[in-house]
Amino acid sequence: MVDIPLKRRVAIDGANRRRLYLFRHGAVDYIDNNGEWVSDPDIVDLNERGRAQASGMAELFCGVHVDKALCTGLPRTRQTGQTILGDRDIELGVIAELEEIRPQKGETAGGYDIYSDIAFSHWRATEEDARFLHGERYHDFYVRVATAMEALLADHSWHNLAVFAHGGTNAAILGWATGVGLEAFGLLDQSMCCLNIIDFDTDDGGQVVRKTVRAMNITADDPVMRNRHSGDMEMLARRILKWQR
Repeated sequence: MVDIPLKRRVAIDGANRRRLYLFRHGAVDYIDNNGEWVSDPDIVDLNERGRAQASGMAELFCGVHVDKALCTGLPRTRQTGQTILGDRDIELGVIAELEEIRPQKGETAGGYDIYSDIAFSHWRATEEDARFLHGERYHDFYVRVATAMEALLADHSWHNLAVFAHGGTNAAILGWATGVGLEAFGLLDQSMCCLNIIDFDTDDGGQVVRKTVRAMNITADDPVMRNRHSGDMEMLARRILKWQR
């Protein structure tokens, strides 16, 4: 087991500077080999590429102290977290409130418009009744995530927190942290197995006085986005179109 010492950060005005290491899970397959949606996206595992991404990020993240770690409980976030944390002596807890925005499931699911519902769905997030794949409203999801983040900041047991979550969840957190709000869903891309770093300066009473995004969408396998030319929902739409031809 690795014991990485904690070095507390303090702002120039004496504020306690806490840090969130916010990860997205590694690559998975939501479309099967027949071009069909998997029956339950909540139970998919990391694919070969996703496992390699997590291993690469583990090397990049080695030597970083974490005193609390959380995943959303879904297999893809748990597997990513376990790989990246490696042999650190830390328990990987669960925060289900940060689960991904929920699509409609069951017999009523499907019938999506390939462009507005899939490829560019996130650009409609600011619309009052916009829903993700006919399921959860973006507005409701954003409130769910923001509420969970406020609760995490009220927990003073951590100085360096690692959270292993999802693309939509991360966009909501970045929108909340920066004040961009719901527009973040379309504006702020999140690659598979990426890392974001957000600092929170708190006063003696624990109140947040500043939020600063130190880094965003860091990846180990493609750091300068040489091979990334579109977001995952657009890539998913392209794969569906390929099967429909």
